Amino acid sequence: MIAAALKNLVEAIKLSPRYLLPVCLFSGFVVFAPPETLSIFGLTDIVERYRPWFGLAFMASSVLLLGAALAALYGWLQTRRRERAMLKHGRRWLKRLTEDEKAILRGFIEDQTRTQYLPISDGRVRQFEMERIIFRASKLGQYPDAFAYNIQPWAWEYLNKHPEVLDPGDLPPAVEL
Repeated sequence: MIAAALKNLVEAIKLSPRYLLPVCLFSGFVVFAPPETLSIFGLTDIVERYRPWFGLAFMASSVLLLGAALAALYGWLQTRRRERAMLKHGRRWLKRLTEDEKAILRGFIEDQTRTQYLPISDGRVRQFEMERIIFRASKLGQYPDAFAYNIQPWAWEYLNKHPEVLDPGDLPPAVEL
């Protein structure tokens, strides 16, 4: 008997907010409505007999809804925090590019294209992919060893606003042999 009650309680806790909200609203209405309003719906006798159970349903569903709302808010805040940290890391990383890396990204900005065909075997391309600067847009290659890569929207916006990041640095003078 107690095991069945506990099982039912666990199942009730698993209810999604879309099911808990009507329970909360109805039980709240029944508990707090004046007797005149309850008599219009013919609920006076039922409410008088089962008011503690309606109150319990209201309290339980309210607490579970509040818990679901707080969990959703926490998840949203965590996602935002992770996104901000990733953007901060990405921007910092873009400011420390080598000349070869700048040349790859310069192709996106100078040609104003979000897609470039790059060699999958190039370590710099894979590093950009790992840093979430670009992503492979297709699993099928176009040319031998070349795949379509798109630039991430945040990187596209940042590099278009700050093209100086891709300017060639002071190159050492060429050494003639």
